[in-house]
Amino acid sequence: MSKLFDLTGCVAVVTGSSRGIGLAVARTLLAQGARVLVNGYDEAETAAAAEVLRARHPHGPGERPRVAALAGDVTDADLARGLVEEAVRVFGHLDHVVCNAGIDIIKPAVDYTPEEWDRILTVNLRGAFQPAQAAARHWIAAGSGGSVTMTSSIAGAVGIPTLAPYAASKGGVNQLVRTLAAEWAEHRIRVNAVAPGYVANIMDAVTAHDAPASDRRIRTFTPLGRRATVEEIAAPYAFLASPAASYVTGSILSVDGGYTAT
Repeated sequence: MSKLFDLTGCVAVVTGSSRGIGLAVARTLLAQGARVLVNGYDEAETAAAAEVLRARHPHGPGERPRVAALAGDVTDADLARGLVEEAVRVFGHLDHVVCNAGIDIIKPAVDYTPEEWDRILTVNLRGAFQPAQAAARHWIAAGSGGSVTMTSSIAGAVGIPTLAPYAASKGGVNQLVRTLAAEWAEHRIRVNAVAPGYVANIMDAVTAHDAPASDRRIRTFTPLGRRATVEEIAAPYAFLASPAASYVTGSILSVDGGYTAT
């Protein structure tokens, strides 16, 4: 039974994994036996995250490394393609891509600028599609199959004030997952998403939901009565990458303490 969740031999790319949920996902996949290519926007931060992971998951003489890194902007199609190529070069193949990179700006809908709207949609939606597309092209050409997990949000399913472009991007991710799952199933490519609720980790530069009044509201409307740890959010990503999820595709897995159930 334990082999259902074993990722030994699996190779994964995780975008947006130099911090936060993405870094927790990388840690979790490595703990289950996978090899992981780490990606973040900032080169120094990405390198530092990879070094920490390498220290925890060293490889023996003559073995392929457990951890690699490639920094860059996932909105760049060349970078998205490069992630796939680098994973194959370093590890020999590719099994799974986690499209996690994302940004947010919290403010009233009437105050967003066109530039802010475009940036959020570009990073969160195009930045999810392009690595998935690059991986799918590789798997289809190789005839090997694979799987993709995207990061959605509770904001993709329910209305949360001050998140207009972020919510639009995550609603788009949900439909992208369903569409790609239907389209790529014939190639043995599974596509799913994890939709986190409120997490103890706060996205970089986002402080609005860290205020005491906001925190009380979050705890009140989350049936489990608390925020999640990043480790609790990361675990379902490992499930979706594992043999246990071999018949799961087109699903948006809510990991939100019951927030969207009420």
